[in-house]
Amino acid sequence: MSVVIAIAVMAGVTLAVHLGLPQAIAGIVNKICGCHKCLSFWSTLIVLTYAGVHPAVTALLSICMAYASEWFAIVLVLLNKLYERLWRKVRK
Repeated sequence: MSVVIAIAVMAGVTLAVHLGLPQAIAGIVNKICGCHKCLSFWSTLIVLTYAGVHPAVTALLSICMAYASEWFAIVLVLLNKLYERLWRKVRK
């Protein structure tokens, strides 16, 4: 049975590469990883789904966390500016 599974996986992967599916998936993943809101949404969705949370709650929390990540990013920018200001004072 293991040999049949191995052959099926090989055939499926070869067909997927021939059709360009991995490259398309990599392009989408690359776009998601470049945006903290997108990555927060999908990461929250995947983790809560894996944790067995109700789908409606998972969807709602994922959307909320995507927008909360925007505010968190603002806090990080402000903290970085504070750090830079303090660092300049210390270096004088």
